[in-house]
Amino acid sequence: MTTQEEVRKLVETNGIHLTWIAEKLSIKKSTLKYILYESPKQDDALLEQIKELIESFQFELNLFEDADDDPDLFSEEELHMGIGERIRLFAKRKYGTLKKLADAMLISPQQLQQYISGKREPGSRILIKLLKLGCDINWLLGGKERAESYRVYKLETELRTLQHNLKQIVQITNKLEKHL
Repeated sequence: MTTQEEVRKLVETNGIHLTWIAEKLSIKKSTLKYILYESPKQDDALLEQIKELIESFQFELNLFEDADDDPDLFSEEELHMGIGERIRLFAKRKYGTLKKLADAMLISPQQLQQYISGKREPGSRILIKLLKLGCDINWLLGGKERAESYRVYKLETELRTLQHNLKQIVQITNKLEKHL
């Protein structure tokens, strides 16, 4: 897989609109499309910069606003994702790994992998577990995500950041207390 193909896959998998990337790079969206989809040459430095942007990508509602005011939070490419790909995306967004999602669902990683690979379709029991863990079932089954689900995701991300910061403060405080 070329770097260009890798970047395209990352953009599509993470549901990032090209408009956001183009704005961050201070280039036109049409130029970015050409670089990613049509250019016979690869600008490795630019592609690496795009990969870094994707890594630092923070899901914000305004990143998904298009000129046509489409209320869907995902690009058209994501609508063609299967349930397994959406479960994988949910796991990455909320838990970081498939194993952590499997643990949270109280199922084996092997069982989760069967849903991801499409060997099995999740039944109502699995769908209920995903719902209780914060997965938007409408999006999982049909590719449409409600704005409320996204706001919850954003708040959960902020909470994790605050918890991490609090841990660091406690560690610093403990070190200071030892020196006093």
